Amino acid sequence: MYGHFRNTIQHYFAESLITILILSSSASFTQTKTNLEVFYSLTDSLTNKVASEFSGKGMGVVLTLNTGEYYSIFSNNIKSGLQKNGIKIFTISPDGETLPEVSLNLTNAKVEYGETERDGWFGDYFLPRKIFIEGNYLNSSSMRGLSDFYFVSLDSVKVEEIESLENESFPFTKDKIPAEPFFSSLWEPVIAIGVAAVTVILFFSVRSK
Repeated sequence: MYGHFRNTIQHYFAESLITILILSSSASFTQTKTNLEVFYSLTDSLTNKVASEFSGKGMGVVLTLNTGEYYSIFSNNIKSGLQKNGIKIFTISPDGETLPEVSLNLTNAKVEYGETERDGWFGDYFLPRKIFIEGNYLNSSSMRGLSDFYFVSLDSVKVEEIESLENESFPFTKDKIPAEPFFSSLWEPVIAIGVAAVTVILFFSVRSK
């Protein structure tokens, strides 16, 4: 009886180990985007929107870009995004030409974390992550006048990843991390001790038979 129980336990742990290795292997192939990378994706969406107002490749545009003191890192990415969409960027109209003008203002870029959540009793802690950019732009060739924009990304990230996802050089990529839920931290050791106690009791009960 004891030998059968031991073999069952060994088989269970072997299967558990294989499962853990598979999960670890699959996790290594999914890399969470850093906060700054998400911002870049949002500015790409912005440039796609602006470029969609112009028809044809090779369109020339006089661009006035205002990203302020804190968001100047996005200037090159915005220009590059427009160029990828076939927009030629100028600071002033070439001699003899009158090009449409785009004045773009990026007024806010922010990261916000929600309340800490847990994946099961003993799973990882996760935080809802909200990253957004907002501002406005004026296209002289459009009748819309001043257009506001707001692009947002919503997902969840592991608390243990936060430090690697933020960038110390850019404060807007950071936000305060909410505290771990009180009852979760209180009950975890109690449950762990209870499970261990039950396991020991079952082990000796089976062994005594």
